Amino acid sequence: MIFKLDDYKRELTDDEILADIKSVASSLGTDYISIATYKQQGKHSQCAIQNHFGTWKNALSLAGLRNTRTSKELKRISDDEYFSDIRRVALVLNSSTVSYNDYEKYGRYSCGHIFKRFGEWDNALIRAGLNPTGMSRKRISEQEVFDEIERMWRLLGRQPTSTDIVKNGISIYSYDTFKRRFGSWRKALEAFVEYINEGVEYSLGEQIRPNTENVTEDISKIDKKEIQPIHENTSVKSHKTSRNVTTRMRFLVMKRDNFKCCMCGASPAKDPSVELHIDHIIPWSKGGETVMDNLQTLCSKCNLGKSDLE
Repeated sequence: MIFKLDDYKRELTDDEILADIKSVASSLGTDYISIATYKQQGKHSQCAIQNHFGTWKNALSLAGLRNTRTSKELKRISDDEYFSDIRRVALVLNSSTVSYNDYEKYGRYSCGHIFKRFGEWDNALIRAGLNPTGMSRKRISEQEVFDEIERMWRLLGRQPTSTDIVKNGISIYSYDTFKRRFGSWRKALEAFVEYINEGVEYSLGEQIRPNTENVTEDISKIDKKEIQPIHENTSVKSHKTSRNVTTRMRFLVMKRDNFKCCMCGASPAKDPSVELHIDHIIPWSKGGETVMDNLQTLCSKCNLGKSDLE
């Protein structure tokens, strides 16, 4: 027996895949085809489509086709068809459960439509005879979405793109999650920037002082026993700011420091294992305030090393 390699197959281009999707839709006389229909009549594999476009919906959009079913088409899909396909994906993954993101990648139907029919993703899993994920998809708050954008931005050391979400799978949420809530990925970024810059003046060190005007309480009515003497040599430091660093301030400090450790230069963009912290340059215990000028970005190793020296 002679062993020899098959002829080298050149890599498919996006245009070749899109042209075949259009061809199948044209032959069927429709402006929408499901992934199941394409698998029966198309030339290319579902894996190839996912590698090139991330999701079937993205491929349809780029092919100039409708990427969602009409209400009539959706009603024709039975509960059992949904359950059967969820179980199929579980077999592909060799798992007793299927996450929302995994189904979006390997499933034949829209996660959003399944979610809409059964109320929660875990409900669909349970009715399909699978284990729930324990991560309800009932509601994802705006704050959770902003926190995820902030996490991606820190990890990459730059503004995340839709490609990072669709092709690189960097987000814990799907691209459609951002699109459904804000209308588009660009609008999601605009909302995040507006949120992160809200109250920047205060983040930069502006202090809020109590209003002592119009105080009318008669001091003679205060029980003198309740008044505690103030010792001039007290060791307790009074602070004008909270010790906790807000999400906004943390992001602004890291962005100012280019998402790198100020001591060793380590960055998650170069090494995903690097974890960045926000450090008080003058320690909080020694009177340091939580203001931009007193905060710096340190990796976990340098932050721990600094703590050991203090």
